[in-house]
Amino acid sequence: MNNGRSIWDRLPFPVLIGLWLLAILCGAVLVFLAFFSTPAASNAGPQQATPAATSSSAPVVAPTQAPDDPNVAPTATPVADGGPVAQPTLPPVQDPSMEFGIQSNAIVGDPDYTMRLIQERLLLGWVKQQVRWGDFSPAQGQMDWSGFDRVVDAAGTRGLRVLFSIVTAPEWSRPSVGGKEGPPDDLNAFAQFVGEVVDRYKGRLHAIEVWNEQNIDSEWKTNPQVVSPERYVEMLRLAYQTIKANDPNIMVISGALSPTGFFGGGCDARGCDDQPYLRRMTELGFLQVADCVGVHVNGFNLPPDYRHDAGFNDPSASFRGPFDNPHPSWSFRSTLEDYYSITGRQKKLCVTEFGWGSYEGLSATALPSYEYALDNTAQEQADWNVQAFRLMREWGFVKLAILFNLDFAQKSPNGASDRTAPWSITDLIGAERTSFRAVRRFMKEVLGIP
Repeated sequence: MNNGRSIWDRLPFPVLIGLWLLAILCGAVLVFLAFFSTPAASNAGPQQATPAATSSSAPVVAPTQAPDDPNVAPTATPVADGGPVAQPTLPPVQDPSMEFGIQSNAIVGDPDYTMRLIQERLLLGWVKQQVRWGDFSPAQGQMDWSGFDRVVDAAGTRGLRVLFSIVTAPEWSRPSVGGKEGPPDDLNAFAQFVGEVVDRYKGRLHAIEVWNEQNIDSEWKTNPQVVSPERYVEMLRLAYQTIKANDPNIMVISGALSPTGFFGGGCDARGCDDQPYLRRMTELGFLQVADCVGVHVNGFNLPPDYRHDAGFNDPSASFRGPFDNPHPSWSFRSTLEDYYSITGRQKKLCVTEFGWGSYEGLSATALPSYEYALDNTAQEQADWNVQAFRLMREWGFVKLAILFNLDFAQKSPNGASDRTAPWSITDLIGAERTSFRAVRRFMKEVLGIP
């Protein structure tokens, strides 16, 4: 029986005061938590779906991430449609004295997956994509940009720098010759197209290589047939002026020549040896309309630290060209050192294509004229690719080095019979080859990553 009094009436006054103060304190704590505290962030971050890459020949598959141990072979498994991929992070800052990249056929398959390989696995800072104007412009005023848009967008998401190598001309621009493998009849048409490229990707495109191997007729067909350094330098001048007027931050690279001694130290209608052609380009003042000297160099079956005239001989090699007929074009070192000398050491070199081919793991036979790639083991390919990176960094006259190539073996409809396949550092199903893992270890060393 409570006689009509509540429990509060029976509590002593000091106790009531204490309970009242405790209630005020609890309320203050709750207000603070509600207004000033934020939920804990998830360590995983946002997720995005990356579909499996596909090509015209067979499904492109993603390699499982193999450890850096060269004795552990990678495996390849398809990337499931809609499979989650961690949010990308930007690549670490590279050595400003030398930058590293790789060429990919990124418009085939899934560019997002390709850029993830380059940035996350290989730790490289540049991607090179060839832009074949002649293949994507069916008529004047028409251009299919869709594949290149996806490449630039994907590279930008990963913080990768983009190099476009712009080659070929549409047939509508070459009525006097026909075909695509050569300049337009009016060189201003090429400059105009380059300007359209720059305008479309302003701020997202970092370098343009103006043409490719213009010293041989397979890349420079004219009527009448003349491989002309004079006409090329004029095209370079027009392109340079247009690029710099539209975006002065883009690096202009002169078209890399095809290293060759086929023409006996001179020129004919079919082409020119690269060194005399480069000398003529230099006489014509091409260095005033290029920020960097483009270079292509094929390692053949000669290690990168030997000059062609060093007397090196590999008695086990079945392909004897570099050993029985020494010429600068066989040698990685001779080509780079000689180019730098020919140009008066006025501009650094941009090696936009280099590497050693190996058929190991791809094919037991070679295409005609590519037999030297049978001499190189997968381990030699890996060792020499990395050694070449190291040498270029030590020499100090190379600004940019682009390894050839990431994925042509997998993405070509011809597979191992494609002439570019032996240089790929992923195999026919997209798994990492020995060279892939070697390049990754090298880049971890360069970037100071444990």
